[in-house]
Amino acid sequence: MWRKYIPINRKNFIPINEVFYSLEKSKFNTWIDKLTFLHILLMWVSSVFIFGLAYFFFSSTHSFLLYSHEQIPVNKLTDMIYFSFVTATSTGFGDIIPRGWFKIMAVSEVVFGLVLLAFVTSKLVSLKQDVILEEIYDISFKERINRLRSALLLFRQHLSGVIEKVENSTISKREVADTYIFISPLEDTLHEIINLIGKEENHFTKGMDAVNAELIFNSVIQSFEKLREMLNLLNLNKIEWKREVTTHSIHKVLESDRLLFDKLRQQKILQGKSAMEMINRNKKVGDDIEQMMK
Repeated sequence: MWRKYIPINRKNFIPINEVFYSLEKSKFNTWIDKLTFLHILLMWVSSVFIFGLAYFFFSSTHSFLLYSHEQIPVNKLTDMIYFSFVTATSTGFGDIIPRGWFKIMAVSEVVFGLVLLAFVTSKLVSLKQDVILEEIYDISFKERINRLRSALLLFRQHLSGVIEKVENSTISKREVADTYIFISPLEDTLHEIINLIGKEENHFTKGMDAVNAELIFNSVIQSFEKLREMLNLLNLNKIEWKREVTTHSIHKVLESDRLLFDKLRQQKILQGKSAMEMINRNKKVGDDIEQMMK
């Protein structure tokens, strides 16, 4: 069967997903998100009174509200506002009914009331999701801090094992050559701390507070002090450790350490005497390690 195909101008074709994406990014969507329960309540109450006034001022012989039992037109403003309230809540007692184009107005008020109700429902769901997501992120953030501190502690424990073997003269050349294996992961840990510090705080993203920052920075300094202790002991025992891969790993972690403490100065997470003491302490241990590698 022959079919005639109509060519489509793809330049003028707009995918439906782009339409929804533009709607999501629109200012209207942002305005809706900023609405609070008080705003929605005020909008609803205002709409009830506005529709009630409209019923009162626009009443005519063709369009009016009617008492269903007495079959006489409504002429009281309070009763019209009462009808507006009943209509907005979709209650519909039936004691007052609209006539003429007031039927269209009543339907419009019902639709408007349902839209506001949908806003309230979506707001409740959104608030519940926000609370759950915030709790999840808070737990995740604490676990991340603990994992970083554990990684630094594990690094010091590895170096303590090397130091103990050097002191007992039980360390082998192979073990000395493989010390870079313990040093390299420190660079990844430092970079993760750098990414964590100074992160812009919003509803779901938490910045590092002063307590956690002090614990992390102290742990970093202790790790480099342990590295200095190990290198100093190796030099005193005249054990050759300066392989290219080892010195390269140490240079990399020292560079990351400088970036970390530069960020500490810029972000001003820690202030006062404790911050300056840590910065000076870190600079001293870094200079000592660089001197040992010469």
